Parts: sequence; structure tokens; C-alpha cells
Amino acid sequence: MVNNESVDRIVGQIQEDGEKERRSILEKAGQTASEITGRAEKNRDEIAARIIKEAQDRGDLARRRLLSSVKIEVKRAKLRAREEIVSMVNAKVGSVLGQARKDADYPAVLTDLVVEAVRKLRGDSFFVHVDRRDIGTLREKVFPEVKKRMAAESRQVAVLEAVELEKDSFGGARVGVPDGKVIFDNTFEARLYRMRDEARNIIFRVVFEPEGREGSGSA
Repeated sequence: MVNNESVDRIVGQIQEDGEKERRSILEKAGQTASEITGRAEKNRDEIAARIIKEAQDRGDLARRRLLSSVKIEVKRAKLRAREEIVSMVNAKVGSVLGQARKDADYPAVLTDLVVEAVRKLRGDSFFVHVDRRDIGTLREKVFPEVKKRMAAESRQVAVLEAVELEKDSFGGARVGVPDGKVIFDNTFEARLYRMRDEARNIIFRVVFEPEGREGSGSA
């Protein structure tokens, strides 16, 4: 028969073992909880950092797009301004040319233009197309001088026939041979068209070059 002392010792041992087991479980649970908490905090920080980085990237992208859009609009505005200035200058030139036939030296200018055209063409007969307002000047002053100057260059001009242009012109002449296949257009409008690139360069150099010298670096 088991005595009370043996029972107490067994009970005490069980209680002691149970306490050790309990402390061990609690210790392990604490370590596990710490590890879980640490990992959670690390993940939280990483997630937060990633979210912040993505937000910064989106912000930088939006800023770059905005700046790019602004630069494009500024460039477009400059181009529009330049084209407006070119149009204004061309309109002014047209207005000045429109008054050219009122100048005393207009017959001499018209003569030079016809002579230049005749030199570019072959033959001795030519149709000279001019604005209706220049027909009288052409026949009375220009034709005699053209024949005289060409004769001085050892080239005889047998026929010069005045023809009205279909549309009004600022001035000048369009000269062709009888078969109509070869024409040299020396009207003011045609000369301006041939000089359009040079004229634009002059306008840009005079109007916009000072802007470039200020260090803007824009074209």
C-alpha cells in the first residue's frame, strides 16, 4: 500500500514538471510572438517604403509629363508667333510692292525683269504677260528699251507682244515663247516665292536672333 509521503512526492514531481513545461511553453510562445511581431514590423516598413517609392515615382512621372507638355505648348506658341510675324512681314512687303508701280523708276525695274527673263529663254519672239495696269508702260517704255539692250548684247528681238495676266499682280512680268511651253515668271509674286526661304531666314535673324543671344538656347 502506497503511503502518503510517496503520493505527495509524486504529486510534487508532477507539479514541478508541469510548471517547467508551462514556463517552457510560455517562453517559446514569447519568442514566437516576438519573431512574428518583428517580421510584421519589417514587412510593414517594407510595404510602407514601397508605397512611398511608388507614390514618388508616380509624382515624378506626372511632373515630367507636365513639364514636357508645357515645353511642347511653349514651342507651339513660339512657332505660331513666328508664323504670325512672317505673315505680317509678307503682308507688309506685299503692301509696299503694291505701291511700286507708282514710283518713277518702276518702268526701269520692269525693263530689268523682262530683260532677265528674255536672257533665260531662246528665240526672238516673246509674249510678255503683265498686270493690266502695266500694259501701256510695257508697250511705250519697256519694249523699246528691252530691244535696245538685247541688241547691245548682240541678240535681236523681233517680236514682243504684251498680254494681260489673268489675275492682278503687284508688278513684274511673266515672259514666254510663242508655243507656250517655256515660261519665265518674273512677277513680284513669283520672285517672292522663289526667295521665301531666304526671306524667312532674314526675318528669323532680325527678329529672333537677339532672343538666342540672350542665352535662351531656343531655335
